Amino acid sequence: MTVGELVDRPFTTFDGRTANFADYRGRPLVINFFARSCTACVAEMPDFQAVFEALDDTVAFVGISNDPRRSDAETLVEQTGVTYDLGWDPQASLVAAFGGYAMPTTVLVDADGIIRTVRSSALSRTSLRSMIDELLVSPEAVDS
Repeated sequence: MTVGELVDRPFTTFDGRTANFADYRGRPLVINFFARSCTACVAEMPDFQAVFEALDDTVAFVGISNDPRRSDAETLVEQTGVTYDLGWDPQASLVAAFGGYAMPTTVLVDADGIIRTVRSSALSRTSLRSMIDELLVSPEAVDS
């Protein structure tokens, strides 16, 4: 999947169910790939949570853990206070499918389900919010 393509990919939730990124169509979506062993991932997760809360459900968030053990992912989520939807991908096949090449990787999807940016680097609260605000105003213009 690349920028400009429709996002339609299943993932496994923390509770073992199958969900699909296409289920979020109708509102913008932030997908964040993380791992407990990634210092930058751990550092940015509270910022992602703060932006999620500030947007009051107008933008969906899904965090996908690439930790080999689900218990590591669950511990990290508990430590960072993340409450948005979560998935688990221990083989990191999803981040690779999106073209991510480093951790953390964040994907922005517009309300029509089109991938607008894939960024493999840490994001601050300010930079994440700026990217989302740009997506809300002009989805085609989001910098990748």
